[in-house]
Amino acid sequence: MVAAVAVPIAAVVGVVWAATRDLSRYQARLTEQVRKVTGRELAARVPLAVRLGSEPAMVAEGVTLSNAPWGSRPDMARVRRMTLFLDPFSLLLGEVKIGRILLEGADILVERNDIGDANLEMLPPPDGSGPHPGENRSLRLRTAAAFPWISTVEIRDSVLTVSEGPGRPPVVIDLPNATFKSPAPNQTLQVDGRFGVAQGVPMDLTGTAGSFNGWMSGLPGNIDLQGGFGGGKISIKGSINAKGTSLQINSEGPDFAVFGPYIRLPVPAGGPYAMNTKASTQRNGFKVEVQTLKVGSSEAAGEALFRVDRKGTPTIIVNADVTRLDVAELKAPPAMAAPAAPTQAPPQQPRLIPAMPFVANWLGRSALSVTVRLGEVVGLGAKMQNASVTLVSGETRFTFRAAATVGGGSAGVDLVYDPAGRIGQTTLTATANRVSLGELSTLLGLDLGLRDGVADIDLRLRGGGRTTRDALNSASGSVDVSMGKGLWPHSQLANWPPETQRLLGGSDAGVPFNCIAGRFEVSGGVANLRRLVVDTPRGVLVGGGYLHLRTEGWEFILAPEARDNQNAALATPLRIKGGAGKPTASALDPALPKLLVGAGTIPSLVAQVSQAGRQAGANACAVMAPRVEALRPGLRAQMPAPPSDMRQRASRPAGQTPAPQRSPAR
Repeated sequence: MVAAVAVPIAAVVGVVWAATRDLSRYQARLTEQVRKVTGRELAARVPLAVRLGSEPAMVAEGVTLSNAPWGSRPDMARVRRMTLFLDPFSLLLGEVKIGRILLEGADILVERNDIGDANLEMLPPPDGSGPHPGENRSLRLRTAAAFPWISTVEIRDSVLTVSEGPGRPPVVIDLPNATFKSPAPNQTLQVDGRFGVAQGVPMDLTGTAGSFNGWMSGLPGNIDLQGGFGGGKISIKGSINAKGTSLQINSEGPDFAVFGPYIRLPVPAGGPYAMNTKASTQRNGFKVEVQTLKVGSSEAAGEALFRVDRKGTPTIIVNADVTRLDVAELKAPPAMAAPAAPTQAPPQQPRLIPAMPFVANWLGRSALSVTVRLGEVVGLGAKMQNASVTLVSGETRFTFRAAATVGGGSAGVDLVYDPAGRIGQTTLTATANRVSLGELSTLLGLDLGLRDGVADIDLRLRGGGRTTRDALNSASGSVDVSMGKGLWPHSQLANWPPETQRLLGGSDAGVPFNCIAGRFEVSGGVANLRRLVVDTPRGVLVGGGYLHLRTEGWEFILAPEARDNQNAALATPLRIKGGAGKPTASALDPALPKLLVGAGTIPSLVAQVSQAGRQAGANACAVMAPRVEALRPGLRAQMPAPPSDMRQRASRPAGQTPAPQRSPAR
């Protein structure tokens, strides 16, 4: 009974004693001790104060710890509120001992400078050691100062920013709630908390993560963490020590898109997934191996090697083997909804040619090589097999190549970009042999409407510019297109003259055609269609026109010929024009037939198409297209042309972005 009464009384006396102590002297001693150990200045906007309650504690607000002299900001750590919980047993003995510490609203910055020094490297000031005659210990070395160890550290609503130096984006880690426990600085550190990145799903991890001294020196030691992640689970095991890094990361869950914010790549949504990866250091670089990756019915494996060559140029080599890729199971991650502005501008009409920049700021500074092999791609309507994608970036230019077997045909593209000069040079070569236009539209992200046709395409363009649109605005070359049987969307013919619509026939599903063929001659960003042949079940049309790649405006003339006498009166030439975000306008031109033919017998277009169609395996329109000018000799002279102001703007590309600054040649 005496003990039961004496212990609470002693605890109360201890709390009252601590509350009546002069904490300014204790705070000054604490600040001086931190300076002796780290060489940094510790300051608090609000002085220490005692908080009485079930857990007596000392509270400070607005605490800052100074950064290294070369740091990007004056403070390495900023803490909104710091609570030092007092050990009740030490209070019984009349001492002030901290049992655990709680940091709320901490903002911690870990960074490196150009030569690789980290601001975690803290050294005592020059006067922190050595003989001191004034202390009557002139013949002995002064004992190195040591900060009293706190075994439990809790962090709430905090942010950790890790910056590896100029040229690398910083990594921001959110710490909503975490607890770190260790009996000594060199003992195993117990971790239990939630970690995440901006706009990412947090991880709930528990386990061991090296030691405090190890993290301060950049070599944490053995790591064994596991927990939940995005409705699934994740485990991180391995070590980071003087011999190198070796970490095994295994994860599984319902949606693979949770990794997007962590690796800073647009990862599509899909699942369930299971992933086994390994990260390790080699003699000359850092290697990441994806041993197995399964997302739904898709399977892949690969590796990425990051190293620096003998010239000091960073080099990245990526190799991936995709056994099976099901595109139907993968979806784009949901976009973040932007806050509504008080006055919203009207939405802009989508452009046919997006202005994607050629990001060339890495040229001359790093080397990149990416090779992806795809065994089977499904979900696009037609099966794709034996596909390969290669991206090679050197000191002066980058090259992109892709090839695949699509359905019963094949397709390939070759893009070379050289940023030399004021605006750079882009060369694009693409071929397609019996490829479905629907699959091609899906791959390119363009809705051409003609999704049922099978096409042969031969594209050769060259132009200057630092975006896709600028390069096409000044492009020169040629484009040959021929398509087999398909349906023309009825919506695209809604503004055509009623006579032409009755001639073509069709239904709500669309207007059928037997074949289409044409050749674009591109010069100065203007694609002139010189020879166009369209064969439908009820008539044959020939014509041409232009497509202006800068304004995306177009104008064509079409001269039809009916297959039977009943529709002969409907076969009147017409002119149609339109553009991006503009309605299609059309009008009949009855005087045009007299300008298209010469004296003598007028050759029949229907007869020529029928004769060309007798060739086995040949596209009748492609066979007839080179003979269009002979059949209608006045066609070229009547071709519409863009206004002169458009041609002048196309010949002088404006608004080019400045050339990237390359590193000096080594």
